[in-house]
Amino acid sequence: MGCAIKTIKISSIVLNAILALLAVGAIGWIAFNADTESEEFVIAAYVACAIIVLFAFLGIFAAIRESVCLTATSAVFLLVLAIPQIVSTCMFLHQSEVQSAQQTVELAWQANNMDGLQQKYECCGKTSAQDYVHLRQSIPPSCYVDLQQKPEHLFVEGCIEKLQSHYESDKRRFIIVSWVLVAFELLCFALAVFLAISFRNKQRRMQF
Repeated sequence: MGCAIKTIKISSIVLNAILALLAVGAIGWIAFNADTESEEFVIAAYVACAIIVLFAFLGIFAAIRESVCLTATSAVFLLVLAIPQIVSTCMFLHQSEVQSAQQTVELAWQANNMDGLQQKYECCGKTSAQDYVHLRQSIPPSCYVDLQQKPEHLFVEGCIEKLQSHYESDKRRFIIVSWVLVAFELLCFALAVFLAISFRNKQRRMQF
């Protein structure tokens, strides 16, 4: 029995460490893609990931100290975190509407502010470089790789298509990352519950 508890204790520490690393990675990913999401979503995601990191480290500390109180606290908060995350991910999964790339590109086009989009997403014009040709405008340097205005360096895809593809890929990545975090949270929750019970039984045996 002692060997089994020790194995589960080590597993709990390792899984909590992985959970913390995944949450830190998610924070970095959100920061990199912050400009494509609403401010409310970004703030909520930062807070959720920061709390996950906090309670993952609490789970590690609790397992090392063999503290019933801290282990139980970690288990409760991991479950509390997992439930709304499952609900929000399911809602996001069934949300058919993806952020409109056309609206974003149209606003940039009208404001004559396409350079940033074209370099970031390696695209040119709304639908292609022909958008500039039709308006009798020269194709801007931002439509070329490394701003080198050579025909072979011209970005072929239009920004609406490229940006829409990026938004859809972001949605898939968010769903995958969210489910992976939920899976680790539930695993850590289950191990924390088992350890809290085991540590409590151990304390009782030591009293006799």
